[in-house]
Amino acid sequence: RSYSVWKYLLILHRAASATANLKTICLILILKAMKRNSKSEKSDSVKNSPFIDLTYDYGFKIVMADPDHTEFLLGLLNAIIPEREIVSLTILNPEVLPSEEDGKRMSYDIRCVDSDGNIFITEMQKEPYTAFRDRLMVYSGDPLMHLLRKRESYSEVRTLYIVSVLGSYLRVNGEPNDFHDRLLRRASVTMNESGFVLSDKPNWLFLQLSVAKEPTGESTFIEKWAYYVGNMSRMVEKPQGLEPYFDRLFDAASRRNIEKGKLSIYDNMVRDSIQIEAEKELAIEEATAEALERGLLEGLAKGKAEGKAEGALAANLEAASRFKSAGVALDIICQCTGLTLEQVQEL
Repeated sequence: RSYSVWKYLLILHRAASATANLKTICLILILKAMKRNSKSEKSDSVKNSPFIDLTYDYGFKIVMADPDHTEFLLGLLNAIIPEREIVSLTILNPEVLPSEEDGKRMSYDIRCVDSDGNIFITEMQKEPYTAFRDRLMVYSGDPLMHLLRKRESYSEVRTLYIVSVLGSYLRVNGEPNDFHDRLLRRASVTMNESGFVLSDKPNWLFLQLSVAKEPTGESTFIEKWAYYVGNMSRMVEKPQGLEPYFDRLFDAASRRNIEKGKLSIYDNMVRDSIQIEAEKELAIEEATAEALERGLLEGLAKGKAEGKAEGALAANLEAASRFKSAGVALDIICQCTGLTLEQVQEL
C-alpha cells in the first residue's frame, strides 16, 4: 500500500538467509510505514471531526486567544499560577518587531497582560523541537524589558510568565528528562550549585499533555484541562456531566461554532502539517530501506565471494595433497595451486 512497505518486503524476500536481527528490523520498519500510511489518511477526515484539534497552533489560538472570550486563558493561567489570582487579561499583538535591521522578528502564539502589568506568553508546541528551550530564552528577552515602567524602582518590577503547553514530553539533549511523567513543571533563575532562586520574575511553566489521564471524580482542574485539550479532537461528542468551563470550551472548539474563514484556514493548515510530516517520514523510510537493501546486497555479495574463495582454497589444498603424495616437487605444487610453501609443507 506504499512504496516503503513493498520495499521492505522485497528486502525480506532477498534476505532468506539473512540474520534474524535484519529480518526483525525490516518487520519493524514495515509496521512504521503502515503507521505512517494511517497517519496520512487523517488529512481526509479533518472535516469529519466534531471538534478542532487545539494542539495545533492555529486551533489553539482560535479558542484561547479570542479577546472576547478570555475566560479560557484565564482558567488555564489561574490553575497553574494560583498565587497570582488573575482577574482580567488583555490580549496583545503577538508580533514583536526587531529594534535593529538584522534582528530576528518574533511571533508568539498568545501574548497578554493582566491588570497589574504582569506579562503572560503562552505557547502550544505539538511536536518535539530540539531548540525549544533556547527559543523560550529568546522569547523572554523583549517582555523582560517591559516589566518596569519609566520612573519606577527596580523593586517594583513585575513578573513574566512563559507557559509552554507541550503535545509531547519536554526533552533534554534529545531525550525525555527525569520529570517526563510530571504533568506540570515550573522553572525560574536559580544558582547552579545550591538551587537558590536568584530571581522569580521570569517564570517558565511546562504543561505536558501526554501525561494527562482520563478524568475521574478526583481529577483537578488542570488535569481535566490537559486531557480535554489533548484529546478533544478524538472525541465524537462532549463528555457527559462537564463543568460549565469545560462545557463552554468544547462549544468554542466545535466546528459548527467557528467562523467559516477561520475553519478553512485551520483545515488547510492541519492538512498541510499532516502531509509535511508524512513526507518527512516517507523520506526517512525510503533512505532506511535503500541503506538496508544496499547493506544486504553487499553482505550477500561478500558472502558469495568468501564462499568461492573458501571453495577454491579447499580444492587447491586437496590437489596439492595428491601432488605431494605422488612425489611432485614442492615448488611445482606451489606454482600449480597458488599455495604458499608453508601451506604445502603442512599437508
